Amino acid sequence: MASLRWLPALLASILIGCDGAPAEPAVDPGPVDDGGVPPGGPNGRWAFEATFDADPAAPSQAVLPRVFDYSVTHRTHPRDHAPVFSSYPADHGTDCAGPSPELSPVPQHVVTTSHRTSGRRPDESFFICRDHLMSSMGDVEGYSVTAFWPRQEFDFADGGVLEFEVNPTAAARSWWEVVILPREQLTVAAARSWLPIDETYPRDRILMDFNGGVRRLEVGTGAIDPDGWIAGASDWGPWATRHPDDPANTDRRIRRTMRLHLGERQLIWAIETASGGLDSLTLDLSERLPFERGLVLFKTHAYTPRKDGNVDRYTFHWDDIRFTGPVVGRYDAFETEELVVLQANGSRAIGESASATIAVPRTGPDPVIFGQLHNAMRGQVLLSVNGGPERPVAPLAWEEESCHSPGWSSFRVRLQPSELSTGDNELRFTIGPRPDCVADWVWDGFSVKGLEIQLSAVGSGF
Repeated sequence: MASLRWLPALLASILIGCDGAPAEPAVDPGPVDDGGVPPGGPNGRWAFEATFDADPAAPSQAVLPRVFDYSVTHRTHPRDHAPVFSSYPADHGTDCAGPSPELSPVPQHVVTTSHRTSGRRPDESFFICRDHLMSSMGDVEGYSVTAFWPRQEFDFADGGVLEFEVNPTAAARSWWEVVILPREQLTVAAARSWLPIDETYPRDRILMDFNGGVRRLEVGTGAIDPDGWIAGASDWGPWATRHPDDPANTDRRIRRTMRLHLGERQLIWAIETASGGLDSLTLDLSERLPFERGLVLFKTHAYTPRKDGNVDRYTFHWDDIRFTGPVVGRYDAFETEELVVLQANGSRAIGESASATIAVPRTGPDPVIFGQLHNAMRGQVLLSVNGGPERPVAPLAWEEESCHSPGWSSFRVRLQPSELSTGDNELRFTIGPRPDCVADWVWDGFSVKGLEIQLSAVGSGF
């Protein structure tokens, strides 16, 4: 990685509230050694930028930008992977009003979530109102994780800046995080290893965690969580404690700009304050960052939030997501909402199979199948593409001492371009032989969701 050339601290964006909230004044975050580089990078442009400019009459998934992927993962029982989950209230009324804290009740609408989400048909937990994007999740199945991310990698080999807006309000048992990870290690439902979901952070990761209003910045490499963490820093207390006069503490319409500067051996997470300054958290590294580009995942976690009386604060408000660097690693995704269910409340027979079909309008280089597996065992998940030979499929982050992943976990299969055809492509999954390393009480069979075929975007390459 080349030595850092700090990219600029941009003149702060006007922090626009939802539903007519007063706009914060533009602020100058103060001097930063930017090496003379203009805002947005050497060419005065961001490598990626999404402003979510749409003002629908009602909360809308139709206007969500399709340059993002969307994923929802719920902890579920193997007997039923397509349940009707309990509905929950999300910010903005049915006419996109609110959420004004001066009104009682706060304007909200009812959201129903499912496993059948994709970039083509995003889950109701993602929606747009008043020129910004919401991610939300209620207490529907004990623990849930949502994620959305640009289908373009962030290249910070020469230093970089990631910037976005989000409300800094804290809610019990519900929080957001941003994870940067290599695309080949994409894990969409990852949480810390002690939390009750079955996917953890991959071998290489940069984590921006805002749990309980406390900012935590961490870097890991070489082993999946809980191992592999090499550096970390955190605030001494929640944002509301350190900035008690910030109106954003109680008004979810107010968003603050978050800006992450990435250098060889230093990360700085700056948050714009209500007074127009910067509150910065610095993480110094004893070695270089373990990777130089990756996908940027924006995630929400919901861990039985009703237990602490959090009955109407399930929504986070996002805007102006952008990052610097060269335009690299863009991909298209062609998806299906079909679930492959080879599981039951008991074992399924070895050799049983089921298929899903994905239509692709073109073929191209670097094809990848991505999805999530439930109850995967080593060697038992077999995949055939368009009648080709079967190959074993495994989660991306196996635990070293185990060969069984009981919950939902991400997988990735690289294909040869010749394995795909223009039009419909059949992905046939078969229950393979049971490995000896799995306990006797574990049922045979598995399920698959979130299936997509990824291809390099036309003209971009990798």
